[in-house]
Amino acid sequence: MKFFKRSTKLQQSNKTFLTLMSSLILWSSILTSVATANLTPAILFQPPPEEEQPETTEGAASRQNRECYQDFVVNRQQEPIRNRLTLTAVAPNNNYGLTVNERPDFWVYLPKTSAQQAILTIKEEGIKPHWEQPIKLAGDVGIVKIELPDNAPSLEIGKNYQWALVLVCGNRPNPNDPVVAAWIKRVDESQVVDPDSPRKNIIQKAASYAEKGVWYDALDILIEEKELFVDDWQDRWFNYLQSGGLDKIADKPIISRE
Repeated sequence: MKFFKRSTKLQQSNKTFLTLMSSLILWSSILTSVATANLTPAILFQPPPEEEQPETTEGAASRQNRECYQDFVVNRQQEPIRNRLTLTAVAPNNNYGLTVNERPDFWVYLPKTSAQQAILTIKEEGIKPHWEQPIKLAGDVGIVKIELPDNAPSLEIGKNYQWALVLVCGNRPNPNDPVVAAWIKRVDESQVVDPDSPRKNIIQKAASYAEKGVWYDALDILIEEKELFVDDWQDRWFNYLQSGGLDKIADKPIISRE
């Protein structure tokens, strides 16, 4: 009888211990979820102040709605213009964003095109040429990176530049070739990231960049660190592009040309 009582007390003690452990595990899970949420903030673009922008940030257009004429003729028979995605600069809808890099990457959405070559041009605000490079097209359809070579001159801090991509529809460039353009300004990283703040992880850094108008660098982080976002990457990608007015291309593939 005494043994039975001891056994019952032991069972009750084990039950209490298991209940306590279950509660601790539950609270640990909740705290971990909260901590994770704090470590993965929303990455949403906020435009830089208007007073820092160029006098005009209008983009570029072409007579064929950013398509080569031969493609325009064929495509309009297959699908209405309003439903088609054409050449698009992966830049905010106000065509202006910041970078902290001296040679930033540029991204464009390339549709199916008969053009075999494109030309990237960069010029300082005004008419002063800064850089030009030809780009061989490989028939990719999707979001493609344009990387500046090491010998390209660096962007100067505090200056506005207009970058443009022209599709060369024939054997040589033509004034009627489709083109897209956007503006970029290089800023010192200390202007957008407080050097005295605690060291941020890469996702927090992307969120901080986006909040301060540093479109290009937040975009790079989202693409390069895709594996860090695991299951929610597509949602974060869509939300970021949507914050820049680019939700129409958010489901398009990102093409690696390495």
